[in-house]
Amino acid sequence: MINMTTALIFAGGKSTRMGEDKSQMFGGVHRLIKQCKLSSIARIITLCGEKSRIEMFDGEVWADPEFCNSLVELVAWSISQIDDDVILIPCDAFNLQSAGIDILIKQDNCVPVDQHQQRQPLMARITNKALINWQAESINQLFSEFCNYENADFSTQFTNFNQTSDLIGRQ
Repeated sequence: MINMTTALIFAGGKSTRMGEDKSQMFGGVHRLIKQCKLSSIARIITLCGEKSRIEMFDGEVWADPEFCNSLVELVAWSISQIDDDVILIPCDAFNLQSAGIDILIKQDNCVPVDQHQQRQPLMARITNKALINWQAESINQLFSEFCNYENADFSTQFTNFNQTSDLIGRQ
């Protein structure tokens, strides 16, 4: 039996280092949703942060629960709410396209590696939740048992952009 995959798009950050709301930059979450719809994603959920941000996004949108006090808590909680396989997508995955999503969907538990050889745990592919470190204190620890997924043809798609200086090499 093939499991369906749910995409969790994380779009609730303050974007303080970027200077503007990353969820709205370069087509923003709207572009990511379109790429998910062009891929094999069955369900798309945008985690928007505060309730006041719900109206900013189309489709299925969840506000962050008040009891989640960190990103690692939010990621763990949101994964635990989904019965399907999951792919995580940060709103600053400005280079991610449907082909990159589809190549990740074909993998089992993994964390993609970008063109700088950096693991991108906020783009993890989750097929077996038993491998998640539910007591983790960081995103990296959450997926520490997941193997790296390296693919030179798609590595630029697995980049995220956290600061304005990151955008210089954006394709």
